[in-house]
Amino acid sequence: MKKNIITIICVMLLVSLPLWAVEELMTKLYFDNWLRTTTAPLEQQMAGIKATYDRMERTLQEIKNQLGVEIVTTIGNKTAYIDGQPVALDAPPIIINGRTMVPLRFIGEALGAQFDWDKVTKKVTCIYGNLTMELYVNQKLAKVGNTAVTLDAAPVIQEGRTLVPLRFIGEQLGAEFAWNATTKTVTIKQ
Repeated sequence: MKKNIITIICVMLLVSLPLWAVEELMTKLYFDNWLRTTTAPLEQQMAGIKATYDRMERTLQEIKNQLGVEIVTTIGNKTAYIDGQPVALDAPPIIINGRTMVPLRFIGEALGAQFDWDKVTKKVTCIYGNLTMELYVNQKLAKVGNTAVTLDAAPVIQEGRTLVPLRFIGEQLGAEFAWNATTKTVTIKQ
């Protein structure tokens, strides 16, 4: 009798093991389907939010472009003007070997660029939209994106600020600039 009970128990176990395996597979399949149906609407909402964000970014850039910025600064003067409002400069624009040198950070930030300074290599990294520029103090070679560019004059440090050739910064940031030789005034518009 004991043998029959043990045999019956063994047969039941052998029969039930495949059922447990099928139940486990069904549970995984059920979960996968549930997860897919639950996350699909969220993924669609996220795609819609990203598209809205991208449209807003483009609209913001268009508004900035329409508004524009005007920067006026004079050689040797530590006061500049952004859209007519006076701003104190740490270092004034100067002329070196016939080249107008302007404070990079001041001009760039007024136009919406961001900067990073590497004290060891004396490298300034300027990020403006999708454009990245790398300039080295006392070196005429710069990098714009992945392209090496030779500057008219090497960046210099004056009163703790990096000054760069006006023509270079204006062209790279897409700004227009005008030079008034009589008043030694630089006007930068974007």
